[in-house]
Parts: sequence; structure tokens; C-alpha cells
Amino acid sequence: MTMISEGTEGFMKKTRDGRRHFSRQFKVAAVRRVMAGESPTRVARELDIGVELLWRWKKRVEEKGEEHLYGIGERAGEGRASPTEGESQRQRIADLERLVGQQQLEIRFLGKALRRVEELRQEKNDDGAAASSKQ
Repeated sequence: MTMISEGTEGFMKKTRDGRRHFSRQFKVAAVRRVMAGESPTRVARELDIGVELLWRWKKRVEEKGEEHLYGIGERAGEGRASPTEGESQRQRIADLERLVGQQQLEIRFLGKALRRVEELRQEKNDDGAAASSKQ
């Protein structure tokens, strides 16, 4: 069970109108507790937050990931840890292209190794008989 500090100091900020804003660290820790099997009602009660709010955080994490839980002073889309959708897609494409390149190198290497093994096998069969052929 992950505990978040006794109070919410450092994890929460009150606005002039009395509304509370929670840090990203606080939100992530709360959601992780629920995802680990703790009762959402119990977690919400212990952290002095609404169950509905906890469910919204959990739903966002399930749909988009923890990086989409924004902290105090961050607006949606401004999270430092979350790249824009275009950047994310470009990064994914670059990763996939890198993987394809590595796989091509491995295929070429294995193809050359297989040809070399076949050549050696045929050279060893020099007793006058015909070398075995591929099937």
C-alpha cells in the first residue's frame, strides 16, 4: 500500500475561491493505489477528495496514461512530461524505422551465415558424389 503523506501539504494548493488543486505526484499516487486493488472509496476518504474526482483521474490514466495527469500550474496540453500528439507520432515512427533497420541488418547477416554454412556443407561432401541439394 502506497501512502501519500499525512496531510496534503506540498501536494495541494488552494485558489482564492477555495478550490483545491493537487500535484501530479499526488494524483498518480492516488490512482496507483486504486489500480493496485484498494477501494476507491477508502482511498478518497483517506486523502480527503471526492470519489468522482478519483474516478476521473483513474479513467484518464487508463485511457491516456499517467503523463496526462497534470499538476499544479500545468494546463491540459502543457504538461512538461507529455509530448504533443505530432511529436509522439514522429517519435513512434522513428523508433519503428530504427527497429526495421536493425531487423534488416540481422536478416542480411543470417542470410550470409546460412549461405556460408551451405557452402561448407557442400565442400565437405567431396567424395565424388553429388552434393545434396536444397529441398
